[in-house]
Amino acid sequence: MKGLRLTELYPSIQGEGPNMGAVTTFVRFGGCNFRCPGWPCDTQHAIQPSIWKNDPIVEPVALSHRIKNEMPGSNVCITGGEPTMQPEADLQQLASDLLLSGYTIDVFTNGSLVELPGWMHHPRVTVMMDWKLGGSGEANGGLGVRFDNAYNLSPKDGIKFVICTPQDFEDAYALYKSIPTTARFWAGAAWGKYKESKLVKQIMEHDLPWRMNVQVHKYIWPNIEKGI
Repeated sequence: MKGLRLTELYPSIQGEGPNMGAVTTFVRFGGCNFRCPGWPCDTQHAIQPSIWKNDPIVEPVALSHRIKNEMPGSNVCITGGEPTMQPEADLQQLASDLLLSGYTIDVFTNGSLVELPGWMHHPRVTVMMDWKLGGSGEANGGLGVRFDNAYNLSPKDGIKFVICTPQDFEDAYALYKSIPTTARFWAGAAWGKYKESKLVKQIMEHDLPWRMNVQVHKYIWPNIEKGI
């Protein structure tokens, strides 16, 4: 396939990660190698082939033009689904064009499919790697690739745990101790599955340098599943 399978393009605020609160253009691509049956995923329209295969395929130059001419702000979030399922050359062309125009980029990825490409190590690109735990139902997917990618992340990047069960927290704590990385760590409670106040208490009890991930957009726009 040539071109990018575009599921959503819309402006909002970044609801999570280090750029939380920034006006951001969300570029959501269709396709994912995981299904996360334990939660389930909150973007079914981007992971179910029966849905996203009907979405348009766009050229990276045309998509960049739309972002620069139709969307507010100077931060772009590339997400999915799993964005690294898109053609590597097209994804790089989109990112390179945006970076040359002065944009910052957030990339949300599970980091399990491929070695993260060079452009993701650019100083103005922040990678947020969503490390799947047992509660997601996808704990064992692509573990070797995930560890390799985590090793190559830098302090500008983050590894995010989503806690669904008490065992998830214990597993996240053990992984934090064992993952060789300089990236920062974030933790959030699976929506409707785990109490955020309990997670905060656990983070403090273990004296962890983790940042709390609260998905602010879900408080501002509850029950909105696609775009705004």
